[in-house]
Amino acid sequence: MLGTWSTHEFFQKLMVARINREFKHNPKAIEHFETAILKMYYLNLDQVYNDFQPLFSTTGRPSNQQPEIFRSFVLMSHFKYASIEEWVSYAKSSKILSALVGVFPDEFPSESTHRDFYSRLWMDSEPNHIRSSEKKPTTKHGNEKMPPKHPGIIKELVEKALSGETFKRIPERLFQALFAKVALHPSAKMGLLGDTSKLIISADGTCVTSNANPNGVKVCDCIGKCSCQRSFADPLANWGWDSYHKRYFFGYTAYLLSVHNPDLKLDLPIYLKLVEASCFDGVTLISALSHARFIYDDFLTFNSLLADSAHDNYSTYDLLKQWNIIPFIPLNNRRADTIQLDDIQTTDAGVPICADGHDMANWGFDAKRYRVKYRCPYITGKVKFCFYSENCNKTSYGKIVYINLAKDLRILTPVPRDSEEWVNTFKQRTAAERVNNRILTDYQLEQPKRYGRKKLAFFTFINAINVHLDAQIKFNDISVESLVG
Repeated sequence: MLGTWSTHEFFQKLMVARINREFKHNPKAIEHFETAILKMYYLNLDQVYNDFQPLFSTTGRPSNQQPEIFRSFVLMSHFKYASIEEWVSYAKSSKILSALVGVFPDEFPSESTHRDFYSRLWMDSEPNHIRSSEKKPTTKHGNEKMPPKHPGIIKELVEKALSGETFKRIPERLFQALFAKVALHPSAKMGLLGDTSKLIISADGTCVTSNANPNGVKVCDCIGKCSCQRSFADPLANWGWDSYHKRYFFGYTAYLLSVHNPDLKLDLPIYLKLVEASCFDGVTLISALSHARFIYDDFLTFNSLLADSAHDNYSTYDLLKQWNIIPFIPLNNRRADTIQLDDIQTTDAGVPICADGHDMANWGFDAKRYRVKYRCPYITGKVKFCFYSENCNKTSYGKIVYINLAKDLRILTPVPRDSEEWVNTFKQRTAAERVNNRILTDYQLEQPKRYGRKKLAFFTFINAINVHLDAQIKFNDISVESLVG
C-alpha cells in the first residue's frame, strides 16, 4: 500500500534546513550542488499522488518513499549516472544528496526499490525474451527514412483518429502523465512555452540505440550456427535506419513533440513516445498527436505543426485540416505530384500567376472557407510594373484570386511553401533537433548498461523533466544564496 507522502512545502523546509547546516561546514560543496538544489526546490510532486495511489494494494506493508525515489531518479539523470547501483552507492554517501532526495543516508532507497518504481509505472506486461533472431537489413536508404512496413497504415490511423481514437492505451502513459504534471504544467504557468492558446509544435523522431546484444544468446544445444530461437535481453528492440549517419542501428525511435519560445530563445519537449526503430515517423505522428491533443485538451491548443518530409502525405494533411492545425511540411522529393486548377496558372507551390507572369500577393488565409486570398502583385506593390495592369484591374483594389485548398491539401497549404512566412516559421523546427540533443547527448540517454524499452522510455521522460527544470531555473530569480542565507 502507498504510505506517507510528504507535501512539497514540508520537503522544501526540511531540505533548506539540512542544506543550511551543511553550508556552515562546507560552503564550497553547496556551490557544487547549486543547480541540483534548485531543481529539487522546484520539483513539486504534490500533484502526482493520485497517479501513484492506484498502483498499490490497500493492504500490506506501506511504501513510504515514492516521492523520494522520484527525486533520486531526477538527480541520477542530472549527475549522468547510468548504473542504479553506482548512483545509490554515491548518493547515500553524501549528506547533501540525501537531503535533496528527502531522506537520511541510512534510509536511502535501495537499488531494488528504484527498479520497482519505474516497473510499477510501466503499463504493460513483461515481453517474452525468447524469439527468433532478426537479421540486420542490407538495403540502404541514403538520407531518407525507412518507408512504412504496411502501405496504407497512415490512412487507417487517420480514420481512427478522426473517429475519436486517442491511442491512450500506451505502456508509457503514466510516464507521460507524471511528466506533464511535474514539468510541463509548471513551465507553462511560468510562461516558458509562450502562448499556449496557439502553440507551434515541432515533430521529429531520433534514434535511440539499445546496448543489448542484437544477436541474442543461444538457449539450444545446437553446435555451430542454427535457426533456433534465442534469448534477447531487449526483445522489443529492432533494426532501424539512421538517415543522418546513413547506417542501421539496433534499438528504438524516440518521437518528440517540442515547442520553441522565440522571445526567450527556449526549446522544450511537450510529448514523448518510444517506438520500434523500424517505425516510420509519419506513422508515429498520428498516434502521438492524437494522444497529445487528448491529454492537453483543456490546456494546450496546437495551431501549427512543423515536420520533415517523412510526414508529407495526403492523409496527414486531411487530419490536420480537420483539427485546424496549419501544416508546415516540405514536399517529399521522391513524389512528383502536381495540381491542375481550372483557368488558373500556378507555381509548383500552388501560388497563382498573374497575366504578366508574376506570383500574386498572398493576402491571408480564410479558415472558415479554407481558402487563401491572392491579390494583384502590381496593386499591392510587389512588382513595380505590369504590362496588363489596366486590363486586369477593374477596381482600385485590383484583381483577386481565391484558391480553395481543398482541391489539393498537400500542395495548396494555408501558408504557401515559397512564402517568407513559411520559411521563417519552419526555421523553428530546429527546436525538435535541439530538444532531442538535450535528452540524448546532454543527459546521455544511450549510456552503457541501458537497454529495454521500459527503462529507456523512463529515462527519456526523466531527462525531459531535467530539461524543463533547467529552463525553470534559468528564467527565475531564486538562488541558493537566497535559500541558505
